[in-house]
Amino acid sequence: MTGTNAYLFVDLDDSLLQTRDKCRHLPLFGAALDRSGVPLSFHTPQQIALLDLFRDATLIPVTGRNLDALRRVVSPPFSSYRITSHGALVLGPDEQPLGAWRAALEEQLPLWSERLTAIAGLAHRQIRRRGLGLRARIIEDLGFPVYLSVKGPPKELERLADDLAPEWTTGIVHRNDHNLALLPPFANKATAVRHVMGAIRAACGETPLFIGIGDSLTDLPFLRLCHFALVPQHSQIQECTWP
Repeated sequence: MTGTNAYLFVDLDDSLLQTRDKCRHLPLFGAALDRSGVPLSFHTPQQIALLDLFRDATLIPVTGRNLDALRRVVSPPFSSYRITSHGALVLGPDEQPLGAWRAALEEQLPLWSERLTAIAGLAHRQIRRRGLGLRARIIEDLGFPVYLSVKGPPKELERLADDLAPEWTTGIVHRNDHNLALLPPFANKATAVRHVMGAIRAACGETPLFIGIGDSLTDLPFLRLCHFALVPQHSQIQECTWP
């Protein structure tokens, strides 16, 4: 693919990379490291071919990872904007929040920090009461508390989600496979992508081409903003919405 006016808004985990036990094809290529520097996530040959197809496009991650976890992604490389923590932060190439985004975030945080603490407390109580094998913690990104993450077996996550959803009606409940995230309204991938698209249009001397890649149902709103969207085989989107 040629031309520098193509921008790829890419979800990462389970779209462009995944843990070894989710890979259906060999050989595998290292894509991300764990905190100790050991390879944790991988590309399949098909994902490598897809990245090669878009080698001249500007890749912009739209990920649930915070910046610390994004820095452990060794492939593909990123040199432009970064959207982290399910859209809670919009960062420039210098990995600092864009000025207007930081101002809006700092306005919202006082309204939601207490609610995040409360819902995390409820999650821990329900996990203990039900004897669930789940791990729950508030994720911080650049020092901002941005969402509640719960990890564990899918059926147990579903039970906990049923307990928590009635207490989180003004936020977003994201669940896919072994992950559950309770997101404040400011953690919104579509809003973040729209913000970055506006910045690109303002700076771009020619009409940009926007392409999206995502696997989760909660990726659909940002994918709809793109001129074209790609969905991985066996993804949540494919299995839940395609006949």
